[in-house]
Amino acid sequence: MIAYIDGSPEYPKPKNMRVPVLAGLFLLAAFSSSADPLDSVSSEPKEASALLPRLKRELDSIDRKLVFYTGKVQLADGAVELTVPEGFYFIAGDQARFILEEIWGNMPDMDVAGMLVRTGFEATRLDNDHSFVISYSNVGYITDSKNIQLDHNQLLETLEDNMKKSNVVREEMGYNTMKVTGWVMVPYYDSFKKALYWASRIRANGSEEEILNYNLRLLGKNGVIKINAVATMDQLAAIKQELPAIIAQTRFAQGQSYADFKPGTDTASTWTMPEMVAGYQSETNGLPSTAVHLGWIGLAALVAGSGGIMFTKLRKRKAVGQAV
Repeated sequence: MIAYIDGSPEYPKPKNMRVPVLAGLFLLAAFSSSADPLDSVSSEPKEASALLPRLKRELDSIDRKLVFYTGKVQLADGAVELTVPEGFYFIAGDQARFILEEIWGNMPDMDVAGMLVRTGFEATRLDNDHSFVISYSNVGYITDSKNIQLDHNQLLETLEDNMKKSNVVREEMGYNTMKVTGWVMVPYYDSFKKALYWASRIRANGSEEEILNYNLRLLGKNGVIKINAVATMDQLAAIKQELPAIIAQTRFAQGQSYADFKPGTDTASTWTMPEMVAGYQSETNGLPSTAVHLGWIGLAALVAGSGGIMFTKLRKRKAVGQAV
């Protein structure tokens, strides 16, 4: 749910948006990757050619229904305040989840509060610029200690192992599997900002291209703001450049900050910082919980619909076209 701080109307929930988007995207991507150049003779079957106009109309209809916001918004029932940075639009919860889950094929996550997208964004376009997903997990107050140990090698091994466990559930739910291939940025905790950062490389099954898995967690008295980049490795420099402004414009509401925690009154979390990076809690006996699958590991591997095979094919075809 989202409400404007300045009293503007609440975000209208989209209606009748569930259409066979992924099927259409896969079909269009197949044509994009295999079709002959524009000055060549087309060999598309007549039946398939007849489907393209209808699929394109359905995809265009989805983009027209998207609602973009600027200015100040409140998220997570007022616990989080966001000022949309210049050059970005904000898409609120229901529509953001529709894009992430139905169009791009990510696992469900009830924690998603919305997403920041670049101006000119179209949900059904295969070659979108990077975006940032903003979520909130009401997990309680995570202890901040000067003796935090973030063993990078051990965490990477644990993350790799946990992703394998997550893949079992991903396959059961009909999602593509993922593989962690290494650190891009080792886990780091900024005690002043109460912010935990880390980034890893993820590869989707069937794709040679690595996905940038950039994560940020901002700690509050009752929960954690999660900011995840949806990007590929070649967009890392842009992510690093834009993230400080996004952090500066994303904050806990009054009374919800980390410093507002009151022992004995507020709830302490059972999560630790290493567990946040690894994606599971030790008391689950090494088996990711439902919350982990849908909120932590699931989002840790966020991709656009083009983040796997389709995106790779599209980029290869563009490179060929540019070379010619």
